[in-house]
Amino acid sequence: MSVSKTILLIVSTVSLFALSLTAGTGAELYNEFMDSDEFYDDPEWQDYVDELGQKLLSYSDDAGEEYYFFVLDNPGLNAFATPDGYIYVNRGLIMYMNSEAQLAAVIGHEIGHVVARHGAKRRRASLLGSGLAIAAQALTGRYEAGQATHAAFQTYLSGYGRDQELEADRIGAEIIAAAGYNPLSVIDAVHVLKDQEMFARQVKGQPPSYHGLFDTHPQNDKRLHEAVRVALPKYSDTIVEPVRDFWEMIDGLKYGVEQNIGTRDGHIIYDKSLRLVIEFPVDWKVRLKQTRVVGQAPGGPSEAEITIDRLVIDQEISPEKLVTDVLQRPDIKEVTSLEIDDSKSVYLAELEITDEDTTGALLAVHRHGYDYYVIRGDSGTKGSQKELRDAIRTVIKGIRNLSKDDLEHEQLVRIRVIVAQPGDTYAEFAKESPIRQHAEEMLRLINGHHPNAEPRAGDFVKIVK
Repeated sequence: MSVSKTILLIVSTVSLFALSLTAGTGAELYNEFMDSDEFYDDPEWQDYVDELGQKLLSYSDDAGEEYYFFVLDNPGLNAFATPDGYIYVNRGLIMYMNSEAQLAAVIGHEIGHVVARHGAKRRRASLLGSGLAIAAQALTGRYEAGQATHAAFQTYLSGYGRDQELEADRIGAEIIAAAGYNPLSVIDAVHVLKDQEMFARQVKGQPPSYHGLFDTHPQNDKRLHEAVRVALPKYSDTIVEPVRDFWEMIDGLKYGVEQNIGTRDGHIIYDKSLRLVIEFPVDWKVRLKQTRVVGQAPGGPSEAEITIDRLVIDQEISPEKLVTDVLQRPDIKEVTSLEIDDSKSVYLAELEITDEDTTGALLAVHRHGYDYYVIRGDSGTKGSQKELRDAIRTVIKGIRNLSKDDLEHEQLVRIRVIVAQPGDTYAEFAKESPIRQHAEEMLRLINGHHPNAEPRAGDFVKIVK
């Protein structure tokens, strides 16, 4: 193919893409998100973000224009706007916000990009990238070449420049100030998101996710402070009625990605990766502590507590050898058996008691499939060893394969809002949390208390349950 024909092909291709975008990038994305079920399935949150967005829009230079605001069911820390006024906010970003003003700051920033027409440059470059991608495919006959060219342009287009981000911050700050929110909330929101980004980069090696963040921390970012300071004269400290009760809204927000491990009805725990369910007595409470399952009687540990550890052993072994050779327990007092039903019994050992608050200590071993489950039970002063034996029997009967019915009753991990009490710490909250890695740090991050602040008595605090 000649050079002149190649140039003609590129120009023609770009023209075709220009025609295809007349419907609007945001509208196209909306249809794609609808088809792939990517919107957060909570009408209250969709309405809240739209109401807040429309309120802010009315104080912008685009007041009266058509804008659309949506929440995506995405755990990533991001929000973005398209040139045709579609603004999408991930629920993963929302969980880091600690006031309606901070959420307004994020939405105001995205409105700022549209008002300033920052998307025009992005769209022109996208057209050129798409045209070159198709031209590369036509020239080489290889789809991968087209993908590579388009991917390179997508990487270039993934964020705005520093000046445009600051302009969006300034416009957003002016919008929220006029709407009655403190413009300093822009700095607060960026501060929280920057802390999360730095933590993710340090611990997980993740690249920056939200386009509004730069290398300078907001505490020391003079240009950001100056951009926000411009909006202060528009702010009145008169109390403005919020769109909704932010803390009431965020209580129940879905946390993170879909979990393989979860609980339901308080006393049932499941693991989708193992296709396993463990049921405790109905009135018990069960939770996951690191890799250990912990169940407590209604009266807490002073009544009874049962812990379960799963062992994977590459050869068949008797319960006796597992306890003596693998676990090497020195506290076995007497070995008996526990009848589960008429045709089955399991290894049961009575353990020596060294704690005066413990009235009974038992160790059972149960094999399910190729796995061994070591079940430790302790009864306290409010319980008895007989009741403990019955509870262990119920638990062993409740170890079974995951069913379709279990999945239909799945309960997701969610943000819960509590009022901090004197002496509460994130370390204590982390012990009860289903977050499996860096739980204490994550709880501090979502509450804006990174790296080492603690909850103050009387404050609302987000935990994960």
